[in-house]
Amino acid sequence: MQLSDCKLYTLQNVTWVELDDERHTHGEYLETHTCFFVPEGSGLFYCDGIKSKLKAKTMVYGQPGSIIDVRAESGDKLQVLEVSFDIWDREMKAADKAVYVINRERALPCGIVPLAAPDVVMTQAKELERLWDCSDSKEWFLIDAKFKQLLHYIAKKPIAELPDHELASRIQYSIEYVEQHYWNQVTRPELAGKIGFTPEYFSAAFKKVTGTSFSDYLTKVRIDKAKEKLLLPGRSLDQIAHEVGYKDGMYLSRKFKQVVGVSPRIYTSRPKRIIALNYLGHLLALGLKPAGTTTKLLHALPYKDRLAGVKDVGTSKSLSQIAALEPDLIVTSRPNYEQLSEIATTISIPWGQEDILEQLRYLGGLLDREKEAEAWIDSFVRKEELAARQVSGAVGSAETAAVYEVWADRIWAVNAGYGRGTRNLYRTFGFIPPEPLAPHVMNPGIGLELSIDSLAGYAADHMFITVWNERGGDKRARSLMTSEEWAALPAVKNGNVYPIDLELFKYNDPIALEQQLDIQVKLLTKVHGTSHNRK
Repeated sequence: MQLSDCKLYTLQNVTWVELDDERHTHGEYLETHTCFFVPEGSGLFYCDGIKSKLKAKTMVYGQPGSIIDVRAESGDKLQVLEVSFDIWDREMKAADKAVYVINRERALPCGIVPLAAPDVVMTQAKELERLWDCSDSKEWFLIDAKFKQLLHYIAKKPIAELPDHELASRIQYSIEYVEQHYWNQVTRPELAGKIGFTPEYFSAAFKKVTGTSFSDYLTKVRIDKAKEKLLLPGRSLDQIAHEVGYKDGMYLSRKFKQVVGVSPRIYTSRPKRIIALNYLGHLLALGLKPAGTTTKLLHALPYKDRLAGVKDVGTSKSLSQIAALEPDLIVTSRPNYEQLSEIATTISIPWGQEDILEQLRYLGGLLDREKEAEAWIDSFVRKEELAARQVSGAVGSAETAAVYEVWADRIWAVNAGYGRGTRNLYRTFGFIPPEPLAPHVMNPGIGLELSIDSLAGYAADHMFITVWNERGGDKRARSLMTSEEWAALPAVKNGNVYPIDLELFKYNDPIALEQQLDIQVKLLTKVHGTSHNRK
């Protein structure tokens, strides 16, 4: 706070507050400038939603118009001295007199204010409180003098930097605000005010925490969003510009070229270097081979001999390996993909919420591969129709089917959202699950956990069996299939139990689906009696 001869400071109130339980809070709407001094204890201070941690010998500031909330930490007693005051600015209205107008602009950064001499400030604040509370007939001259002395010690030294953790917390708030409001006219002064900084202090703090300037960060967020929207069909450049916070397509094009290095037109037409962290089978069905994928997908059975030249990026968390391939686009199912978006435009599609063919259509639309998507779907639908006719001649119309996965400690009746060939069973062949099992495998959820004792009540006429080998799942499966309970199941007696390879059937995408269909047709029509479960 800069003390000035051109300002008047008038004390309004001094209040002593004690909080001894975290459930007890002190909250209010601030009509004046207010400083909160903490002689003893610890707690939390919220000012317009921004949190500061209180401890002994600290001071926090709230500006007029703020909503504050103070609370003690669990098991501690918090003492707070609240000093509210007005600030008046002098305006020279005439040569012979001065007129003062009230100033409600922020006088200090909201939240913790570093003090040059915290012990002295606490002593002065408590002395002010003693004078204010000593009698009904207050000695206003002494009170005003003590108040001015307190202001002198508060302003004795320029405001130091906040502790790193609090600085980072406030800047993180501004980052989240930008990501949620990037299409609006977000300005530096506006955002600085929201976290209690001056514009100049905000700029320095933002650069310190993020390594980039606020304006460059805002531009990057807007251009990244423009990249995503450029993938959507039927959008003009002017529409996209308005949706990301720019006035028109021409201005967006200029900023886009500055950041990306090419114009939006060239960006949308050039081949994309894609990293497939999920949806690899969908991309391959569209005729797109990614530049990189995860170790798990690179060696997955459905894509064998299809991924020559595709690089291994490790896992979806291997950010440095992903960035090293300089991708234009990352495809994932992760809900939290902010770190990936910092590397390249990222598409996140929730897993298992849409039918595989609808997912393929969606990706085809995004990647300018609508024709390829429809061609693949038409081809698969013809295969489905043929498969359904083949199976209908070998299986009764009212027979049930389900997939059961054996783990070391349970039997899992698989929900349709988890793949394992369930789409073909229920959509292509028209099977239904056993009635007691239907709510668990056809509605959203994870399926149903079963024991050997309860399995008979949920057993289907046709039982497809996968085994999760880890932690003894393979031993559990061998034990299960030699048990009396197992032998008594109708599907076992009728020869309608089909062991299938989890390494193929756990994938739920067009490429895996097509291979699963071929195997299911052979099993259900009993073309040969060999198991489709690798040894």
